[in-house]
Amino acid sequence: MSAAALRNAAPAVADGPPEETCYALAGHSGARVVLHAAAARSVVRKTAASPAHNERLLGQIDKQRHLARIGIPFPKVLASGIDDGGCAFFDMAYVPGRTLAFAAANSIPFASGAVFRAVERMLWLFQACRGAPIGAGAFHDKIGAIANTAREYALGDGGLADAIGDCAERLLALNWEDIPDSPSHGDLTLENIMLDADRNVVFIDCDCPFVSSYWLDMGKLFQDLSGHWCLRRLYLSQDRAVQRANAIEKLTQLESLFRPLVEREDPGLAERLHQLAALSLFRALPYTGERAVASFICARVRRILER
Repeated sequence: MSAAALRNAAPAVADGPPEETCYALAGHSGARVVLHAAAARSVVRKTAASPAHNERLLGQIDKQRHLARIGIPFPKVLASGIDDGGCAFFDMAYVPGRTLAFAAANSIPFASGAVFRAVERMLWLFQACRGAPIGAGAFHDKIGAIANTAREYALGDGGLADAIGDCAERLLALNWEDIPDSPSHGDLTLENIMLDADRNVVFIDCDCPFVSSYWLDMGKLFQDLSGHWCLRRLYLSQDRAVQRANAIEKLTQLESLFRPLVEREDPGLAERLHQLAALSLFRALPYTGERAVASFICARVRRILER
């Protein structure tokens, strides 16, 4: 969790000892995330939004534990269970630091080499477990489902509805064959890569996506590096043009590190990196809740595919 996120977090009702201070943290999945700050030990509790979401959260717990066991740096899972409302939860160690998204958006220096090595190692581990190709139908179904859900944001806005439909058509027209199944992080955005107080890389918020592949992990990473998803607020602010330009330069520098890595390790992935980044952006549509952000996504999807 970044220092800025902590400063902006809203105090929550404490359910722990009186000496605890609790802060509700922001997230995109609908899960409740609360920092329980205490002098002895601070922990972060993640709780499913409802019992209907328990299966997804339980999968995240198992995945985070497994990835940590094979040497990928994740916060340690300390405990898990079901709360009084029937919702699954788990507690993990609190890691003070900042995300790469925050550092890039605010032009804060960070050790790009350490980030590169951590992602390179994760990619190598997942690539070593490469399995059979995922059926193209899984991608077609996902794109169609996203388009149908996203149209709710476009009610009464014909231009946005057309943009969503156009993006869906462009994505459906692409080749989704031969994408390998493999272990994956599941949500490898710059918002989920942290630098701790000692500038060590820590991954957070792994997920269990509709399909699992390191190809989609790299698509998620390039959703930020070339799609600029982590800068969406800067794009929507008219008076932050200089900050946006500096942040884009940071992302361009990271892209220049990671693109040769992908080209070297998996030329097939490199050839379709643009469409995987565009798909990752498109997948964010149902979670935006804002027409301005939805319009931003559509514009960036078209820009990536046209490149």
